[in-house]
Amino acid sequence: MNRLSETLSACVRKLESLHARHDADAGVMLVQIDQMARINISAGTATGDAVLDEIGRRLENFASDEFGQGSCVDRLDGPRFLIVPSAPMSLGALRAQERALHVALAEPIVGDPNGRLSIRIAAALITRDESVAEQLRTAGDQLSRPASARDGVMVNAALSGDEVLIHYQPQYDVGTGEMIGVEALLRWQHPELGLLGAGPLVTAARAARLECELTEHAHRVALAEMANWPKSLAKLRVSLNITAADLGDPEFAGRFAAMAKAAKVDTDRLTLELTEQAMLSDPASAAEQLAQIRALGCAIAIDDFGTGYSSLSLLARLPIDYLKIDSGFTRTIDGNDRDRIVVRAIVDLARALGLLVVAEGIENERQLARLSELGVASWQGFLKSGPVPGDQLLALTQ
Repeated sequence: MNRLSETLSACVRKLESLHARHDADAGVMLVQIDQMARINISAGTATGDAVLDEIGRRLENFASDEFGQGSCVDRLDGPRFLIVPSAPMSLGALRAQERALHVALAEPIVGDPNGRLSIRIAAALITRDESVAEQLRTAGDQLSRPASARDGVMVNAALSGDEVLIHYQPQYDVGTGEMIGVEALLRWQHPELGLLGAGPLVTAARAARLECELTEHAHRVALAEMANWPKSLAKLRVSLNITAADLGDPEFAGRFAAMAKAAKVDTDRLTLELTEQAMLSDPASAAEQLAQIRALGCAIAIDDFGTGYSSLSLLARLPIDYLKIDSGFTRTIDGNDRDRIVVRAIVDLARALGLLVVAEGIENERQLARLSELGVASWQGFLKSGPVPGDQLLALTQ
């Protein structure tokens, strides 16, 4: 019996037992890790296996914490996992946990050259009146589709139904404590589950190849809100996130310029943020696009610096204004010598290249004091405020 058959047999037995003991249908969660082929090719199959082992460990911890002892986590075929809760759960209850599961899997994994993995999560209801094994296979097949109709419908419904919201993470000057800018962060106002983070919608957009459409919609919403802010917020710099798909679109800079002009927002107030990984697939094309964006008057920031390749050659060649230090370093900057050394090195490198540094994830005064000692220019984090709707920003400046 092969590994898949063995796993399915164990899961089938678990589900059939739930059906019999509770006389109820039982919901399950399926998790698929995308781009494992990229990791296996770039870093080797041993690294790929280690990444999957770490994902399995995190899933077991999550299932035990959220669904109770006796929950079952199994790896199916390839980079796919199945979670069977210890007691029958409805689809609604499981979908409400998708956001928390995205968070549990969001921390960078050592060995993954991308720093963060693309994760797809789906809940499925396994009924008592059909073959459990066949239902599991069907659910898995639907999850594996690279651009499934379900993902496309989900994203288009969110875009057309005004479900995409923007919350703003304030950024502060380290020396004065003044709010000097905000990062615009996508939120999903799900019609059934309420306010969700960006993860589920971004994942669906990537699978459905609608990343550019989602980015453009989020930018349009943010620019429209900026245009209506009171004069007291007019000096705030606003950071907007872009993706590798946006950089790969030769028309992106022109469309963005037209949107900003239509909204009557000065482009010199805007920073466009992207990760290191977003530039790596085609550095030459990325440099050309970023140069066009800079020509509009926008600044460029590299997000999560230090978690990806941290290519010094890219920093030297690309038109960049800011480096954002990932919260993984700043979270322990007040007690971990290694992280403090890394942050100091990033600050020194940025200073040598004429770049400013923004630190993410600041949660206490000790961390803020360390940033001041190291010469970091600005920061964001829950010490003062998490992301808030635009109509709450004014109160935070007073």
